[in-house]
Amino acid sequence: MTENRIYAYCRVSKNDGSMTIENQVYAIEQYAKEHNLHIATFYKDECKGDTPVSQRSQLPVMLDNLRANDTVITVEVFRLHRSQAGLAKVYRQIVEEKKANFITLNEKESILNTSQHENLDLMQQGMRNIILAVLSLCSELEKRNLSTRTKRALAQRKAQGKVLGRPVVVAPPNFKELYERACRGDITHVQAMNELGLKKTSYYKLAKGLKGGSNEPK
Repeated sequence: MTENRIYAYCRVSKNDGSMTIENQVYAIEQYAKEHNLHIATFYKDECKGDTPVSQRSQLPVMLDNLRANDTVITVEVFRLHRSQAGLAKVYRQIVEEKKANFITLNEKESILNTSQHENLDLMQQGMRNIILAVLSLCSELEKRNLSTRTKRALAQRKAQGKVLGRPVVVAPPNFKELYERACRGDITHVQAMNELGLKKTSYYKLAKGLKGGSNEPK
């Protein structure tokens, strides 16, 4: 008899803040330990929440490997997808097409947890579909609100005359002389940086701007 496997899916994007891959793995491992479960494989993607499944590296592999009565665990359902259509499609593929179990560690989403041993009536199935739609809508609204707040904050800073983005690096008067000495081997580049009071990134950024300047030496 084939053993039922437990898979964990983790996804992170640049805008997820503290929701790192490491934090997700830790939370799932703690859950597995508390419930005496063995995670067969962790599937990890680094992409935006609305990235199509076909363009992810790990989620398609996990879905392809799923068999009936396997289990998928995530820290929250939005790790699967953030758009309403995308989330519903992936969730139904797991639960209905693959007939696998799904567990989210987010208590507010516990109604979406499934077990193939349960017999859902039409009312319960309908409630899950409604919950998926509501959660997706709330996520989309929050995403739009965050974008609006960010744009307003940037516009306000610009109106106040504050410089946006990274500050411009100004070359010290003796930068060219010390850089060329470092290139000749009279001094090291580290010594030149220290004497100029520049960080490594600023030093080589200015070096690229010099006529005939070179990139950071290997």
